[in-house]
Amino acid sequence: MFGPVVSLAVGLLVAAVLCHRRGSRRIKERAADAHAMAEAIRTMVAGLRAGATTVAAAECAAAEASGRAAATMKTLAVTARLGGDLPVHQADASSPDHHAIAKAWSLSRRHGLPLADLLDAVRRDIVAAARSANRINAGMAGARASAAVLAVLPALGLLLGEAMGAGGIHVLTGTPIGRSLMVVGSGLVLGGVVWSARLTNPGPSL
Repeated sequence: MFGPVVSLAVGLLVAAVLCHRRGSRRIKERAADAHAMAEAIRTMVAGLRAGATTVAAAECAAAEASGRAAATMKTLAVTARLGGDLPVHQADASSPDHHAIAKAWSLSRRHGLPLADLLDAVRRDIVAAARSANRINAGMAGARASAAVLAVLPALGLLLGEAMGAGGIHVLTGTPIGRSLMVVGSGLVLGGVVWSARLTNPGPSL
């Protein structure tokens, strides 16, 4: 029953489950990153408008933030202390929010524009983008639920056949053609999960 062909089919089904969970996790992580970045910028802007230096305001924001937002604020503090532009080619600097902050810092340093105003505009853009993503996520909830139901339907049909005495499990695991169909069906389930995730998850592709 647990030969290589069946193991391959089970592996495809497990991959489908992991893909679905990864898509849901990425949506939550993007929302959490956006919130953390907006709060870090809010803290820094408040410090700048209270008279703190760029280094002190960035270090204060980094101390209160976590994850990518904290890394961006720490990098900004070091950049402000040493001068130059904020690096955008590091592993923790790949987000659009980091690029927007880097652009604001560059504009302020080169043209003398108020950094607090530029960063506050970046924060408003982040908040607006997060709200738009939340609306899209809410609108796609029904589509994701339908995709999950469709992915589970083959298993429900198999169980229903077993209850009726059709012997579907024996056919799929005990005959050559059944094992081949099990692999093909598992691959189609995985493909459907990946494709539905691409259609219903905003942001970068999985």
